[in-house]
Amino acid sequence: MSNRKHLQYLLLVIALTWAGDRQISSAAEHSADGPAIHNMLVVGEKTVFLSHFPMFQEEGKPSMPHRYQVILEVVLVKQGSDPHHDYVEDRQKHRMTKIYTLSPTRLVLPSLVSTEPGEKPLRSFKGNTIFRGHLEKGGIPILNTVEVNVKQVVHFREFDSEAKKPSQLEYLLFGKGQELFLAHLITKSPDFDQILSVKVPDNKFTDEELAKGIHVVFPGTTNAPSTRLKANQQKEGEFKNAPVPRKVQFEVDTELYLEEGELRSPDPFQTTPEEKLAGFP
Repeated sequence: MSNRKHLQYLLLVIALTWAGDRQISSAAEHSADGPAIHNMLVVGEKTVFLSHFPMFQEEGKPSMPHRYQVILEVVLVKQGSDPHHDYVEDRQKHRMTKIYTLSPTRLVLPSLVSTEPGEKPLRSFKGNTIFRGHLEKGGIPILNTVEVNVKQVVHFREFDSEAKKPSQLEYLLFGKGQELFLAHLITKSPDFDQILSVKVPDNKFTDEELAKGIHVVFPGTTNAPSTRLKANQQKEGEFKNAPVPRKVQFEVDTELYLEEGELRSPDPFQTTPEEKLAGFP
């Protein structure tokens, strides 16, 4: 092979490699993140939502890829089968199991909201396995190799070490139709991750209102794991930054998830007393 042809061949290989990895490499370049495994909680039945398992950036260490709170509305797809149906059927057969989890293939999380000129945000990624239970704590695999199509990025926020931690409980209301959830808004260490299923009897929300989540503050509360919203509680919340002040009565149905240990230091992987009391060892 002549030097010229060899150079052309090398340029072609480089171009093809760049094209195949463009979305991931570009997102990594601009976000200082590389591809990583981002395990997620799975909630919802008529509509499926994923909530990323976050961790805080440790001081003095390279950028940690899990320093984001992310909630996605997704569609599960697999050629020759209906993974959404199979997931819901399994959930309905195991009502005592609150936690379902997804382990995806490696991805750059900020590529979900890429704003680089000429680039489109990531809207599909592979899910290796969906588990009944927590995938890191004895979960049982129920589905393998599913395609996760992102219909809506409900919430995406990188943690800010300079952020001021709210004194009162603040949550993000999301969902669709009658399936409504509250996710505790995480700010800075020590903090806690929590997902609740809720009912709002006197209010109806449009898909447009819920598509980006609604920021809710609960006046008179203390923002701590021990005083968090809990199952079977009724609590009045207020929409934050709403054009018109709006108070909403929430009925908490089920606490689907609680994680405190991974959002504090030291000993971030130790089960906390609150987790034990809530049944999330």
